[in-house]
Amino acid sequence: MQNLTFLVLGLGNGAILAAFGLSLAVFYRSSGVVNFGTGAIGMYGAYTFNGLRTSGDLFNPIFGLPPEVHLGGPMPVWAALLITLAISVVLGLLCYVLIFRPLRHARAVAKAVASVGILLVLEGVVSLRLGTNPVGVTALFPSGTLQFGDLTIPTDRLWAAGLALILLAVAVTIYNFTRFGKVTKAVVESEKGSVIVGVSPERVALANWGLGSGIAGVAGALVSPLVSLTPSGFTLLVVPALAVALLGRFSSLVVITISGLVLGMLQSDLSLQSTNAWYPTWLGNGVQDLLPLVAVLIVLIVRGTSLPARGLLLVQDLPVTRRPRHVGWSAAIPFVLGLVALFALQGSYRAALTTSLVLAILALSFVVVTGYVGQISFAQYSLAGLSALLLARMTTDWGIPFPFAPILSALAAGVVGTLVGLPALRVRGVNLAVVTIATAIAIQSVYFENNALNGGTSGAKVTGPSLFGLDLRIGSGDGYPRIQFGILCLVVLTLTGIGVANLRRSRLGAQMLAVRADERSAAANGINVARVKLLGFAVGSCIAGLGGAMLGYQQTAISGDSFDVLTSIMLFGVCYIAGITTVAGAVVAGIVGSNGLVFVITDRLISFGDYYLLVTGLMLIFAVIRHPEGIGGAAQEPLKRLARAVFRRRAPETREPAGSELVATEPEQVGR
Repeated sequence: MQNLTFLVLGLGNGAILAAFGLSLAVFYRSSGVVNFGTGAIGMYGAYTFNGLRTSGDLFNPIFGLPPEVHLGGPMPVWAALLITLAISVVLGLLCYVLIFRPLRHARAVAKAVASVGILLVLEGVVSLRLGTNPVGVTALFPSGTLQFGDLTIPTDRLWAAGLALILLAVAVTIYNFTRFGKVTKAVVESEKGSVIVGVSPERVALANWGLGSGIAGVAGALVSPLVSLTPSGFTLLVVPALAVALLGRFSSLVVITISGLVLGMLQSDLSLQSTNAWYPTWLGNGVQDLLPLVAVLIVLIVRGTSLPARGLLLVQDLPVTRRPRHVGWSAAIPFVLGLVALFALQGSYRAALTTSLVLAILALSFVVVTGYVGQISFAQYSLAGLSALLLARMTTDWGIPFPFAPILSALAAGVVGTLVGLPALRVRGVNLAVVTIATAIAIQSVYFENNALNGGTSGAKVTGPSLFGLDLRIGSGDGYPRIQFGILCLVVLTLTGIGVANLRRSRLGAQMLAVRADERSAAANGINVARVKLLGFAVGSCIAGLGGAMLGYQQTAISGDSFDVLTSIMLFGVCYIAGITTVAGAVVAGIVGSNGLVFVITDRLISFGDYYLLVTGLMLIFAVIRHPEGIGGAAQEPLKRLARAVFRRRAPETREPAGSELVATEPEQVGR
């Protein structure tokens, strides 16, 4: 009976997953956007509703004004809900007009990256204005119980399930029995055909964005008393919701709703099973977060490309990857500059530069996986954390010396990363992004938050590196950070950067770009697409593992909390902004990354650190819309023009063939 009780308790979480899944389906059906910001929209609605209901304060996101506007006192539920609905709809309309309308002809992956920007912006705004502490929300649904023999059923969970069914009924009615629903279906089938008969796909998408955002905001508001209301926790509920949406192929609203309720129930029951004596303690208490990953893998592997095709008017190309020239000389200049900077800087500024060097190594893993192979991975930072924790075990418990320990931990990360990349043999693009973010959450819950594996509250101790009697440790106290460790990081970054640049120049690099551009065409030309994809993941994951090992040496005591999923998403965003297709972009990402050199300098001058999440999200959106090649790529053309003007000659450029893009063939490309 206890199992049945916990299954019913899971209806609260299942209701929000079902509602977010419905919202994801609405966004995708109308504009082809897999909206990773859906949970953030629901979180915004939850905070808005809670403020209106408890004190009559309306959340104000505009900086420079009070964070809340008092409207006269606590509001009744219906009034607070109507205002929340209106604000959520307006938020969705603004997202489409300002972000996704300019991207209406972009590839699905570019739209997904922009939605990651929405996630970061909304979470950043709420965190800055209202704080990050959990908010206690007054119960909304009746909190009594129903008794069926020995089974006790809390009524608030039944009300939550009823809410999900009501939203399902509304959505089914709109899309199956109204003219608007029929027009939306026509646009999904063919935008060109819709334009011919006088239907504006943009207006249809705008209306659907308002509807989808309204569903997410209302669901977040009504279910917030049943789940923990924090900016990050609520935002990341989009991950299991994505699994639910995939189960329904982003089209079957009934399947999405039922899957959401069932998944929430199963997660609740698994949390009960983790308290039993037979349960393996090494799995920790986060095994329920494995369920979304398992569901996603089953769906994508069985169905392959599971997102339904959409007929588009035009598809926009994304960043090119230029062939590096004079790799040795190109690496020598930054190496000398880095060496001079290490000697010139002291204290916290040298520590920040060292962090930038390590972040640049991690960014190079994104260059290989996303920039060269065209596969989005949000799991690279999680792989770095796995390598760092393994390094601690190798150096402290097993006595493996430097440099063998970081090499072995990097290889181990490469093996795990290759396993993560296995679904890429069947899926690509946004589908794979869903797999990797679900993997990152699973690793965080099962490994990083498991005290039996992560070193406990004091962290996993790392023995510092030494080579031939030379002490390369980062040090402590007045000598922190020692310049020897900074030079070690600079050498590792330089060698890794040269390797990645030469990979781009190699035959394998050319094959990676061919796969990135068009998998069908690459296979027709004799390229083993599966082999190239797996090699890309293996190389990228090894680089991430190497960066994680250097991060472990830098921190000396590894805490699993340092490798949370939001940080992984933010690191991907920074790499995309800086230029995810070039080694120079990776270096820029390291310099501007969290706790890097630019971060520390600006934080000292203008207290920038608190705004980092918000600014990263805004810059990511801007980069996707205006500069998809990133800061590094955008800066290359002016520099080249200057060099040509100085030397009075035009250097030949190597560009990719027209039609190459960041991600391999999407469903809508079939037959092009």
